[in-house]
Amino acid sequence: MTVNALESLILGCVLAVAMWTDIRFRRVSNAWLGLGLVAYVILSYYFGPDPWTALKGGLLGMLIFLPFYWLGGMGAADIKLLGLVGIYLGPQGVLYSALYTALAGGALAVLALVLRASRRLPYAVAIAVGVGVYEFRSFMSP
Repeated sequence: MTVNALESLILGCVLAVAMWTDIRFRRVSNAWLGLGLVAYVILSYYFGPDPWTALKGGLLGMLIFLPFYWLGGMGAADIKLLGLVGIYLGPQGVLYSALYTALAGGALAVLALVLRASRRLPYAVAIAVGVGVYEFRSFMSP
């Protein structure tokens, strides 16, 4: 298993748990986000992914949706989750993932309107879908 595959596996597990807890309990635990961060630090120590790229990706990931948090449209855990995505995927990966996340979030909002669901959307689902689309497209491109 390559380091990129291991990173994708760990990030996928964190996103799956975040999705499940956001749907079930309407919150994403900081403990899981912290475990995802610790796992990246361990990978970085043993396998040497670039820590500066991870830092830039993490900060960019948090900054992208920060205005939506300030306006009350997104929770703090969603911002932290996208920051963790940026740590794993770097600046370019988090930009594409954020674009796909915004599209998935729009589709989720339309679905919630059609189903007359609760006002608060489990945005971890949109983040996981956005990251999944990015990873799939990265995997499929030569």
